[in-house]
Amino acid sequence: MQKLLATSLVLLICAGLFFIASNAKITQPQTPQNSDFQQPQLTALAAEPELIPQANSSPATPNSAEQLVVIARQDWKLDQPLHTQLTELKSRANQGDLLATYMLAMNLRFCATAALNETDLEARLQQAYDYKDDGVAIITIKERYEFCAGIDQQQRDEFYAYLETAAKAGYVPAQEEMATVTPEQFMQLAGATELEREAYIQKRQDLIQLQLSLLESASQHGSIKALITLSTMHHSQNYGEHGRAKSYAFNLLILELTDDNGLHSRYSDFVQRRESELTPEQIEQAQALSQQWLAIIKANGTLYPQ
Repeated sequence: MQKLLATSLVLLICAGLFFIASNAKITQPQTPQNSDFQQPQLTALAAEPELIPQANSSPATPNSAEQLVVIARQDWKLDQPLHTQLTELKSRANQGDLLATYMLAMNLRFCATAALNETDLEARLQQAYDYKDDGVAIITIKERYEFCAGIDQQQRDEFYAYLETAAKAGYVPAQEEMATVTPEQFMQLAGATELEREAYIQKRQDLIQLQLSLLESASQHGSIKALITLSTMHHSQNYGEHGRAKSYAFNLLILELTDDNGLHSRYSDFVQRRESELTPEQIEQAQALSQQWLAIIKANGTLYPQ
């Protein structure tokens, strides 16, 4: 009897061990051997150096932007006075480093209106006191002066040349920034303020055409900022024919690409307002233009959020 009980106990233990082993085998995670997943390949129409995708960024809309790589704009502001890094930045820019070229342009532009010397600094501080500016304004004037100390006005004015170089080479943030250079500022930097009227007008127009071209390039690489600028410019009807229809097309693109609720709401309102100003034919043409550009943006594969 005891032998029978011992035999039964051994059989029960063996069965239990077999059950545990079987369950462990069933629940063990399976690693796929031949995954079909591949990283999306970007097809760029222009060189885009130093692109840093944001892995956790949400796509704009499932239908339009889910395959676009979201690009984080670089922080161009240096954490040390500009003169301490000027030589290195210029060296990198001269070697074709577009990020360095852009950073150099932006920091020089930041210094363009800073006080040049202590006399200038005191005059600006006194003006701020006279206007009873708060402490923040005083601190800002002092900090900008300290950051830009040692950079003369000629060096500061070089920002445009570096900015234009980066923009023409296809660096999207530089292309966006080019649109903020006013014709008056450009003419002064170019030493063209004394040109004859016809030559002056032509040079000014050449800048505007360059800005439009660069904005279009940035837009077709998914820059929402560039699309907003183009929409505003064309809505003014000062930049060629069919301005309102083009503005409507760019507004449609903004709605397709943005995941910002406030921006989406604002441009939804703009789209509705424009529809009352356009003929059905103009709306159809604008929609076709919007879809053509959307296809180009998808082909380029990048998105620069506002």
